Amino acid sequence: MDAAVWGFVGALVGGLCAVAAQVVSSVLRGRQAGRDRQDQRDRRAQEFQRTTLIELESALADYRAALARDASQPLPTAGAEAQLSAARSRFQMLVYRVASPQVRDAVLGWETAALAWFGGDDAGTAAAEATGWDAAMRITGDAIRAAS
Repeated sequence: MDAAVWGFVGALVGGLCAVAAQVVSSVLRGRQAGRDRQDQRDRRAQEFQRTTLIELESALADYRAALARDASQPLPTAGAEAQLSAARSRFQMLVYRVASPQVRDAVLGWETAALAWFGGDDAGTAAAEATGWDAAMRITGDAIRAAS
C-alpha cells in the first residue's frame, strides 16, 4: 500500500508540474506576443511619422511657391488663389500630424515669417523668412533622418 500511495503522489506531483509548466509557457508566450505587437505598433508609428515629415517638406515647398506666386501678382488669379488655398490646407493638415513639437514650432515659425513677408507687411523681412525657412527645413530633415 505504501508503494501505491507514493505512486499516486508521484503521479499527482508530476501532473501538477506539467500543468504549471504549461501555464508558465503560456504566460511567457503571451508576454512575448504583447511585446511583438507593441514593437509592430512602434514601427508603424515611426513609419507614419517619417512619411508625414517627408510629405510636410513637400507641402512646405508647395506652400512657399504658392505664396511667392500670389505675392508676385498685383491681382492674383482664381487659379493662383486656389493653389495657395490647397497648399495651405495640405500644410495645415500635415503640420498637426507631426509628433515632434520642435518640427511643428519651426514650421509654424516659418509660416508666420512667410505670411508677413509675402503679405507685404513692413515688419516682415526677407531675412526672417529665409532664416525661418532654413530652420524649418533643417529640423524637418533631421527628424526624417532620426525616424529612419
